Amino acid sequence: MRARELKAKGKELDPLQRVGLWLALAFFVYILVASGTIFLVSFRCFQLPAFPSPPSNPGDAEQYKRLVDAYKQSTDIYQQMAKLQVERATQLFQLVVASTILPVFSAILGYIFGSKKSGE
Repeated sequence: MRARELKAKGKELDPLQRVGLWLALAFFVYILVASGTIFLVSFRCFQLPAFPSPPSNPGDAEQYKRLVDAYKQSTDIYQQMAKLQVERATQLFQLVVASTILPVFSAILGYIFGSKKSGE
């Protein structure tokens, strides 16, 4: 029924456009798989250690001050590690998806939507 509706409206795809559509769908799936793989590698395979726990209040004020200073230093290091993890994922996504796959996907979609049937 759907094919008849498309024929009646004059929206039948040429065989080359149909191949381009299937190729575009394959590239879209490839983009999803690549993005998921980048996410898994960046955030699941290389997990950060547990967030540092705050110091408890001991009786000695000088020892507590040293513990607070060490806690501040360890949280700063943890935040730097988390930032590096996000930057690595972003760089991988830009390298793999944005600079290699996406231009090809855009070109295929441009061909499909930009080409016309012969005789029109």
